[in-house]
Amino acid sequence: MNIFCKNRINLKFRNSELLLDPKAMDSSASCIFVSHAHMDHLPRSKKKPNFTPTAVCSEATARLFFERMGYKIQQNNAWKNDEFKIKTLPGGHTFDSTVAEIIDLESSQNIVYTGDVNIEDRGYLKGFEPKKCDILILEATWGDRDYRFPSFEKQIEQAKEFIRNELEKGYPVALLGYPLGKSQLLNYCLGNLCETRYSSNSIWKMEQVHKELGLELFETNKLPQNPDEEGLVGNDPWLLFYNHVGIRDPTLSKLKTKYNLKVVGFSGWAKNLENYKYRMGADAAFTISDHSDYSSLLEIVKESNPSKIFTVFGNAQDLARDLQKNGFNAVPLKEGQSTLDNFF
Repeated sequence: MNIFCKNRINLKFRNSELLLDPKAMDSSASCIFVSHAHMDHLPRSKKKPNFTPTAVCSEATARLFFERMGYKIQQNNAWKNDEFKIKTLPGGHTFDSTVAEIIDLESSQNIVYTGDVNIEDRGYLKGFEPKKCDILILEATWGDRDYRFPSFEKQIEQAKEFIRNELEKGYPVALLGYPLGKSQLLNYCLGNLCETRYSSNSIWKMEQVHKELGLELFETNKLPQNPDEEGLVGNDPWLLFYNHVGIRDPTLSKLKTKYNLKVVGFSGWAKNLENYKYRMGADAAFTISDHSDYSSLLEIVKESNPSKIFTVFGNAQDLARDLQKNGFNAVPLKEGQSTLDNFF
């Protein structure tokens, strides 16, 4: 078996191929694995292929895949052929995310591909539990040693305090998060702070899909298309779940001017607090990421105890270098790289 980076991540067996979060559908692949429905892990083209891809993913990912791509995949929680078998494990990144556990039936090697992963329990999310494996394909979004974060619970409690204070002063508050993942988590953890709640159109749509999938969220109203002209309900303050965009966003700018809206950002980038607040036009920011921080990535490696590590995405090169210094057999897996044997 060879592992290489061509169609995002390829696992090539003697007579079959497994694609991990492929950027293009390929009918020659035996099976695909879709870790979750963030756009950077989905195919780049929304054009429907002329076949129905056999996919291993969660039911939630399959539903969200259809919502975002416009066509269906054949969902399986596990799949096998004569050369490999694959199953999903909870990933802790988003409501739908999973990790892939793959067994090479010829060598009996156990391969774990994390996709995007988080080992911390957060709200309704159970953190990923690292598992012993021979080969670990590990995301490296925060693979830079400077990105070590405070606990989720501490950051949420500090956010609650700030938001309550602003609401008590009569100010509405916008909570910035990505439409899929972060915004549902913010709704779940912070939605009870105010009875009147709005969401941007894209976040509202994702709220409906997640409710359909069984996630209990606070009800929000869809933000009017022209809120500065149409006005918002009543004179009391309100919460707004809004896309993770900067100060130049015209809607946010108008709301800040008309309603004295306070903006709160939630991101791992908030580790660089003042820079992040400036870029986002935020009044406050909290270091809450859907990805494992640097310390947690090291914990995954230590608990997995693999013979070989491929780092992917983000700071893959930095993380691989640090792991090498700590005695691990680690290499960054980069697009365009030649085919790699598992051990060399």
